Amino acid sequence: MIPLITNKEKKVFVLTGPKNNGVMIFGNDYLLTFDNNSKLIKQKQLHKSLIPIEFGSKDEIEATIHSHIIDDLITSTDICTLMLYGKFAKMKTHYVMSKKYVSIWDFKKETLTVMTREDFEKIK
Repeated sequence: MIPLITNKEKKVFVLTGPKNNGVMIFGNDYLLTFDNNSKLIKQKQLHKSLIPIEFGSKDEIEATIHSHIIDDLITSTDICTLMLYGKFAKMKTHYVMSKKYVSIWDFKKETLTVMTREDFEKIK
């Protein structure tokens, strides 16, 4: 659980962590929003499924990918997961694909590029 509390709102991100080393997990994550009395007022599921990606290889992995059905853009929990495992995973790039957009995470630079799916299809 990752609380994010400001003067205006109280939110908690709920993430699933792996039991085994060498696995990065996307999905089974939620955003909970609370009122000033700490009563739950909104619950949003950020992914529809659990997506494990293994990275235990000694060789660098060129790219990994997962898709989004609920949201068009990469989620904040995706970025947290990528940043957390980036130091351990020997990966170059991770793609998050949706109908409208492609989010591209560069592990080495720790940068995110977002482009339309149409523009992405033109360059590949």
